[in-house]
Amino acid sequence: MRNSYGIQNSKLITENSKLKTENFPDFWSRRANAQTERFDFAPLGIPATITANRPEVLVAARLSAGRFCQSSARETPPIRLSLVVGSEPAGRLPPDLPEQLNYTGVADWITVSAGAWGHGFASLPSREAVIILSPELAADSRLVSRYFIDHYLLNFIVTEWAMLHASAVLSPNRERLIVLIAPHNTGKSTTALHLLRAGFHFLADGMLLFRPQADGVEVAGYPVGEVKLRDDVLAHFADYAGQPVRVREQRKTVVDLRQLHPGRVLDATFAPERISLCFVERRELAVTLVEPLTAAGVPPLLAGNSLYWDEPARLAHNTAALEQLIRGASLYRLRLGTELESIVNAVAAL
Repeated sequence: MRNSYGIQNSKLITENSKLKTENFPDFWSRRANAQTERFDFAPLGIPATITANRPEVLVAARLSAGRFCQSSARETPPIRLSLVVGSEPAGRLPPDLPEQLNYTGVADWITVSAGAWGHGFASLPSREAVIILSPELAADSRLVSRYFIDHYLLNFIVTEWAMLHASAVLSPNRERLIVLIAPHNTGKSTTALHLLRAGFHFLADGMLLFRPQADGVEVAGYPVGEVKLRDDVLAHFADYAGQPVRVREQRKTVVDLRQLHPGRVLDATFAPERISLCFVERRELAVTLVEPLTAAGVPPLLAGNSLYWDEPARLAHNTAALEQLIRGASLYRLRLGTELESIVNAVAAL
């Protein structure tokens, strides 16, 4: 009985092998989803390849590439993202889709879901992700770029780079990096913009990414050349305009600084000669005050503005990077006054 069954199956396999693959049902749509398009770049020097089954969706990949500091590709595990645009419509995108995204994970896997409009899953150790998109979501390159591609790129990058929620500018002579650390709505973005307009070079409004080296740290910013401003802040910069977005409960405008300040947006990784970590506060008086800080009380302040890792090895790596940053930096409390010239002069004198 077993032999007869085996012989029959052998004949069936032999006969089927003569048929073309196209004659078989594409049960999982793997032929329709074949990754025929490709885009390569090197965010922060990490080789990255984004592939897709449709050429138009790579517009989102190019948008993402523009928001990461570039560097020559180096020897490190590569990043691979596969974009799959389905054929079945899911209906009109809800205007608050970013607020509906659901993030979850298990072991080494992390996922993001937009319900019927799309989802992605990724393995952190292998730095590989697959992103499934409805036709409606795929057509919105901005959403795909910011909330799916950037999401996975950042999660892969911070497995080897440390991160601070901060704004950062480089002095006009390119010698000193000024890192502004503060809670939301304290004024660090506004201060960074005032410094940019006063001749400083802009690195980051959102995330400062850094990596310890033998003789210091290598730094990068995210998102490169972009700043998000509330309406009340935007009112102080009459020449700025951009794309409205929702950030948590607030409406903000994304401003492209590369168009407004060409040549003064830092879009490549670099190692600054000196670093000043400034913990920003507001004061209701005109004059801005600068007060030196000792290293003793700084680690908790930095840790609260950095990544939270629930894995001991990752936590130890991130903590070591923060400690090296503190050791190599000058530490200040920057108490912002209301007079613009005082702010610029105080920072320039650091």
